[in-house]
Amino acid sequence: MNDNKNNKSLFSEFAKVEKQTWIDKLKLDLKSDDPMSKLRWHTPDGMDIDAFYRLEDLQDIPFINNTPGEAPYVRSTKTNNDWQINRIIDTADVENANKIALKSISRGANSIEFNCSQIRKADNLAALLKDINLEEIAIRFDKPMSFKIILKHLIKYVEENQIDKTKVNFAFNWDAMAYRMISGKYYQTFDDNVDELKSIIEEADKHFPNFKALSINAQHFHNGGATTVQELAFTISSAVEYVVRLLEKEISLESILKHTQFIMAIGSSYFMEIAKLRALRIMWSKAISAFDEKMGPKAKAYIHAMSSLWNKSIFDPYVNMLRTTTETMSAALGGADIISVLAFDKVYKYENDFSSRIAQNQQILIKEEAHFNKVVDPAGGSYYIENLTASLIKYSWELFNKVEDIGGFAKAVESDFVKNEITISANKFYEAAAKRKLNILGTNQFPNQQEFMADEIEIQPKEKAPGIALGRLAEQFDKLRLQTELYFKETRKRPKVLILSFGNLAMRKARAGFISNFFAIVAYENIEIENVKNIEEALNLINNHKAEITVFCSSDDEYFNFINDLNSIQNLKEINTKFIIAGTPQDNNNELSEIGVSKYINIKTNVLETLLDFNKELLV
Repeated sequence: MNDNKNNKSLFSEFAKVEKQTWIDKLKLDLKSDDPMSKLRWHTPDGMDIDAFYRLEDLQDIPFINNTPGEAPYVRSTKTNNDWQINRIIDTADVENANKIALKSISRGANSIEFNCSQIRKADNLAALLKDINLEEIAIRFDKPMSFKIILKHLIKYVEENQIDKTKVNFAFNWDAMAYRMISGKYYQTFDDNVDELKSIIEEADKHFPNFKALSINAQHFHNGGATTVQELAFTISSAVEYVVRLLEKEISLESILKHTQFIMAIGSSYFMEIAKLRALRIMWSKAISAFDEKMGPKAKAYIHAMSSLWNKSIFDPYVNMLRTTTETMSAALGGADIISVLAFDKVYKYENDFSSRIAQNQQILIKEEAHFNKVVDPAGGSYYIENLTASLIKYSWELFNKVEDIGGFAKAVESDFVKNEITISANKFYEAAAKRKLNILGTNQFPNQQEFMADEIEIQPKEKAPGIALGRLAEQFDKLRLQTELYFKETRKRPKVLILSFGNLAMRKARAGFISNFFAIVAYENIEIENVKNIEEALNLINNHKAEITVFCSSDDEYFNFINDLNSIQNLKEINTKFIIAGTPQDNNNELSEIGVSKYINIKTNVLETLLDFNKELLV
C-alpha cells in the first residue's frame, strides 16, 4: 500500500479531468454560458463561494502544508483533537449549583462553569466547590460581584485543602469591553477595568500556572446578528485592544497570551463554522506577530465554543436539539479546546435536569461514540473548507484593519461603529427571515399547527440593552404565534383560512401548499378544498365555512374569470371574509381589487409584516 509506484500505476488508469471539462458539462446541463455565476453562493459578508473546488484551487493557499500543532495553527494548536466537556450552571444558589456540578461530573463533564453572583465570603466558595476534584475538573467563574475577591478566596481554598496548584485549571469570564458593548457603559472607566485585570493576572501568576483571566466574549457578536467576517474581525480587534492596554501596564506578552481565551458562538452553517475556528487561530497568530515576530508562533488561540442562541426557537423546540448537534460537530471538527452545549429549551425555560442532561450527552456521544476526538483537523485538505478558511481570513483582515484605522476596538465601540455594523447585518438577517429567504425550520417554514407553547414558557423576554441588541432570528415569529395561541385560550377559536384550489393541477397544488404553510406560521386553522369544480361550489363553501380569510389558488391566467363570475352571482364585498389570491397575476389587478380581492400573497411577500397585520385585525 505504501509503494508509490503501485499507487501511480493504480491512478494512471483514471483519465485526468480538467476543471474546464466540468464547467463545460455544467454549461450543457444548465443551458448557461456562465453556470458558475448561477451556482455561486454570495454570502452576507460579500464573499463569493463557488459551487465546487478542485486540487488546483489549493495552490495559492499559504497554510495548506501546515501540520497540527504548528504555527499558525490552522490545523489546531493540539496534536490530538480532545476537548473539555463544559457544563454551564445557571443557578446562583450555591448549594444547588454544587449538587448540579457533582451530578454533571458523574455523567462525564470535566469542566464546570459557575454563576458566582452570590459568592461573598470564602465559605460560599468552599460550599460551591465542595467535593469537586480540582486537580481533574476545570472550573470557570462568571458573573461575580468582584473577580478579585473570587481570586482571593480561590487561593485560600486551594492552599487550605493542599491542592496541587500546578494541576488546577481555572478561568474567569472577565471582559470589560463586552460589558460596555451590551450595557453601554464600563464598570468604572476602561482604564480602571484594565488596572483590575492587570492585578488579577499578576496575582494569579504567583499561584496558578494554568489560569485564564481574560475572556474575549465573541459570542455576543454572533448572537447580535453579526456576519462571520464581522465576528472574526471584531474578535481579533477586541483581543488586540487588550494586548495593547496590558502591554502599556507592563504585563508581558507571554503572560497575556497565557491568560486569553476566545468564547465563540457556533451557528448552523456547518462548514462555515468549522472554517471560522480555523481562521481565528491563524488571525490571532498573525496579529501577535505584529507585536513580536518571535511570539507569533506562541499565540495558540484557546477557543471555548458554545451553542448559538441566535438561531434558536420557542416553537418546535426539538429542532433546537438538531441545531446544537451540528453546532457541536462543527466545534469539534474545527478544533475547539472546550465546548458548552446549551439546552434545547434554554430560550424559554429555566435550567432543568432533562434538557441539561441531553445537552451534555450530545457532547459525550460525539466524543465517545462518534470518536470526533480521534482525528485532528479532519477538514484539512478539503478543497472547499481550505478555500473558505482563506476567504474568511482575507475579508476579516480587511475589516480588522478598518477598525484599527478608527483607532482600535475601544474607539470603534465608543463611536458605535461596531454596534451599527452589527445592527445593519442583523436587520438584513431579520428581513431575509421575514421574507423566508432564510428558513427557520419549524418556525417560518413547516411549522406544527397543533403545537401549544404558551404554558411552557418560564423566561420572559428582557428589555433590549442600549448596546448591541442580543436577540434571536425567530423572536418575532414566536411572538406572532403566541398571540394566536393566547387568543385561542381566551376564545377557544382560531382565525379560519379557507383555501380554494381550482384549475391548473400543478399550480393549484403548489400554491395551496404554499398558502397552507404561510398561515400555519401563526397557527390559523387551514381548511383546504382541493379542486373546486365550479363557482357555485366555491360560493357554497365560502358561505358555509364563514372563514375570516379565503384564498384562491390556481394559475395566474385563471383567476380573473373565476372570481369575476363568482362576483356576478354574489357581490364579494358583501361577504364577511378577506379574499386573497396566491400568486402574482399581472393583468386585471385593478379589476380584481374592485371586485373585492384585498391582497396578493407570493414568494416576495414579507411574511412577518403580512401576518402581523392579520393578527392586529383578526385577534380582537
